[in-house]
Amino acid sequence: MSVYAIPRGLPRTASRTAIKQAAAGLLVAVVAAGLTVFVTRRTALSGAAVTLAVVGTLWFATTRHTQLALALLMLYLGLLDGYLKLATGSNLVTFVRDVLLYAIVAGLLVRATVQGKRLPLPPLSGWVIAFAVLVLIQIPNPHGGTLFHSLAGVRQHLEFIPLFFLTFAFVRTAKALRVFVILLAVIAAANGVVGWLQFRETPQQFASWGPGYSQKVLGTGSFTGGGRDFANGTTGGGTRPFGLGSDSGAGGLVGALALGGILALASLTMHRRYLVFAVVMAGGTTLAIITSQDRGVVVASVVVLLAFLLLTATSRNRFTSLLGLALAVTVSVFVAQAIIGSVGSSGVRYQALSPTSLVQTTSKARGKSIAAIPHILVTYPFGAGLGVAGPAESAPGASPLAGTLDAETEFSFLTDEIGIAGLVVYTGFVVTLLVLGVRYCRHEPDREARVLLAALIAPLGGILALFLSSAGSATVPTAPYVWAVGGIVSYWLVARPAERRRQASPSADA
Repeated sequence: MSVYAIPRGLPRTASRTAIKQAAAGLLVAVVAAGLTVFVTRRTALSGAAVTLAVVGTLWFATTRHTQLALALLMLYLGLLDGYLKLATGSNLVTFVRDVLLYAIVAGLLVRATVQGKRLPLPPLSGWVIAFAVLVLIQIPNPHGGTLFHSLAGVRQHLEFIPLFFLTFAFVRTAKALRVFVILLAVIAAANGVVGWLQFRETPQQFASWGPGYSQKVLGTGSFTGGGRDFANGTTGGGTRPFGLGSDSGAGGLVGALALGGILALASLTMHRRYLVFAVVMAGGTTLAIITSQDRGVVVASVVVLLAFLLLTATSRNRFTSLLGLALAVTVSVFVAQAIIGSVGSSGVRYQALSPTSLVQTTSKARGKSIAAIPHILVTYPFGAGLGVAGPAESAPGASPLAGTLDAETEFSFLTDEIGIAGLVVYTGFVVTLLVLGVRYCRHEPDREARVLLAALIAPLGGILALFLSSAGSATVPTAPYVWAVGGIVSYWLVARPAERRRQASPSADA
């Protein structure tokens, strides 16, 4: 009998009473927490982060419901991680996600050791191991800073790699894929609602959300000269919303990642209830993308849509995918018109996104960074040391190069940090996942799994499109997304087909 089962001698009324008492206790705790946050907001948020780390570590390390733990971790990354960091103004809050993730890993390893289970390496692990090795050999780089700073640089590259192995082991059913897609859509819609609230505020109002918000929005402290606002002809200027992420455009990027999933849910005609859900989520996701005020997010969203159509066109879902696209476009048009109608065309930053001016806009915004790529490749072919750029740049013990090198593109950032070899391995891994999707997604016999796989693989095209405008391999949401989808592709498009071939070979011989 499971340790979570109710003993036979226990009356049902007693179990229901216990559930009601637990629910009442939870409600009281939520109300108390809400009052505490209202009275002492920053202190309470710091306390909430510590509580999450302690309680979460214990539960995540001991639970056998690993899929539920992964779902909760996903919700934390998408809804709380960035907000708690900026609202408290403490970078230490970001360690909560690592504590939760590695608690899951530690619990699994301990149980596997006790039970004597062997944990085989998934297919595609060679890419992951090669990337990890290239990061680790950068620790003694003479251009790097102190050991502490280099370890902070190791963290920003490797912290989400366990997701590759976890999704390979636990996302093995169509239901698990569906849950992944649904959670991603919910997170995107929540970011859309919050992004809309931030979008309608002045920079000063937005900065009042917390010390971290204040520094980034107004461009103070370590962000001097890099404020996330813009002049739009209105009093106080306009904001570039973060959603529930930790920087401008983060909420919109989650929306771009969720687009394929929403189309997939709309195309699941055997489950009508998902159509209504997809419509609601499409509105929230469009809200997240448009209010992000990030041109790169809009471009990535278009690429995701095209990639999803390509994957479904080759996987016998043409008609339903077109229906899903028509639904998404219709909802998006209504949401976009409502936003522009409420603030006017001067309130958005997309005037330069027409096809004729897109190249000119990209050149103006990232022209210098793109032009700097060859120079960085030649100057630092073996890397300039860990933590010279990215989130680890501000860690103590940095080298003189930290913050001085151009790292605005993925090509520059990875070369700065781990050299050309690291750039080739990471880019090759993402491209391999996308190629496997294009080649083998259509061969998955389960129709629902086939369209859901297309929904999860399509955003990799959008992530590749962002390589020329941003560096997302060490930030949320793109870093955890790439490694998580890598594990899913490894199982569904490599290990699973190989298993089917092995099962079919004896019958073929007979």
